Amino acid sequence: MTDMQQVFEERTRPTPELNVEPLRVARPEPRKETRPDPRRGREVGERRYMVALGQRIRSAREQRGMTQKQAALAAGIATDMISRLENGRYQSPGLRTLLRIAEGLGIALSELLPDTNLEQRASPVELSHRARLIALAHRAEPRDLELIVDIAATIVNRP
Repeated sequence: MTDMQQVFEERTRPTPELNVEPLRVARPEPRKETRPDPRRGREVGERRYMVALGQRIRSAREQRGMTQKQAALAAGIATDMISRLENGRYQSPGLRTLLRIAEGLGIALSELLPDTNLEQRASPVELSHRARLIALAHRAEPRDLELIVDIAATIVNRP
């Protein structure tokens, strides 16, 4: 037994004559991270995106009356990949895989991909105003386009 161990045992041994409890060595608690991990939010967002992607794949497949096996055959990929995608358990399918699935289902890739800015989507009224502005710009004479752009920039950039 080393000297340090002997001293430790002597100090932690109960002393009946003084009726003193043995010395307890406090262990430091692990530090808790006070700042949120920015990766956590991104992971949650990616998870939601993958679930939404899977739902769109399933919906498109079912609308066409296809089984997972038929969809996989049409896309040239493994059946379990379709299953994992539909259930949100596939981490990150490549662009080639998504293109094959879209082609196998006979739809555009954009129909499979969920919107990433759901909170920032414009209202129907705002879209209507934007569409009117674009239509006016298309009908304007080329010489007037610069004036239209300058007026719009002045309005948008005002304090």
